[in-house]
Amino acid sequence: MQNIVCFVSDFGLEDTWVGVCHAVIHRACPLARVVDLGHQIPAYDIKKGAAVAAAGVYQLPEAIHLVVVDPGVGGGRKDLCLTTVVGTRLVGPDNGVLMLAAERAGGVDEAYALDPSKIDFRAPLRTFHARDVLAPAAAALACGVEPSSLGNPVDPATLVPPPFEPTVSDGEYVIAPVLEWDRFGSLRLRITAEELSRRGLESERLEIGFGHLALEVKFAGTFADVEEGEPVALVDSSGWLTLAIRMGSAAERYGIEPGACARVRAL
Repeated sequence: MQNIVCFVSDFGLEDTWVGVCHAVIHRACPLARVVDLGHQIPAYDIKKGAAVAAAGVYQLPEAIHLVVVDPGVGGGRKDLCLTTVVGTRLVGPDNGVLMLAAERAGGVDEAYALDPSKIDFRAPLRTFHARDVLAPAAAALACGVEPSSLGNPVDPATLVPPPFEPTVSDGEYVIAPVLEWDRFGSLRLRITAEELSRRGLESERLEIGFGHLALEVKFAGTFADVEEGEPVALVDSSGWLTLAIRMGSAAERYGIEPGACARVRAL
C-alpha cells in the first residue's frame, strides 16, 4: 500500500486551504504522508497545474497524486479518481488537469466519478470540494481503500482531455506545445525523453522554432555544456525536452507563453 499523497494546488499559502486539506487527510488516515509539490500555481491556471502534476508523477509514479486547480468547483464537472496503466492513482476534477499526468504514467486504465456519499455522510460544500471530497478520497486511497469503492465507473474516453495540443510529426519537424516555464525561465515542451529516438530527435544539434523565430541549439546533457547566456536543449529533471538559457531565461528572451507551439527537428 502506498501512503504518500503528493498535493498540488493553486491555493497559495496565505489562507487556510492547504492546511485544512492536510488536516482532513491526517484525520481520515493517520498513516498518510502528505508531500506538498506546489501550491503557487497561478489562480485557475489548469495548464500550469497539469504540467506540475505531470512532473510529480514522472518523479513519484508510485504515489497518490491530489491535484486541485478547479475554477469549475461546484458546477457540473465530475470529481475523479483515476488509476493508470503503471498503477499511479490521481484525484482531482474532470477539467483536464489530471490527464497529462496520467499520460506520463502510461495512460488511464480505470476512471471513477467520486460519489460524496461513499466518502462522507455530510454533503460537500459546493465551493470547497478539495476539503470535502478530493482530500478525503486521497486519504481513503492512502489507507488502502480501492478506487472502485469511492465512486462509479466512467469511460476514460469521455474525460476532458489535457489542456494542450497533442504532439505530432509534420514531415521532418515535430510540432509540440510549450507546457510551462519554470522559475528560471526554461521552456518545457511536450516531448518526453522516451520519444526522442522514436521521433528522430536524437542529434547533437536541434532546430527549435516558434513562429518566425528559428534557433539552432546544442542538444546537451546539462546547462554547463554551453557558455553563459547561450541557449541549450536538454532533457530536464521532469523528463521533458527543454529549451533553456544558461544563467538566463528563455521565456523572457524569446517571449514564449505556455500553449505556444514549437517546431523541432534534428540537424
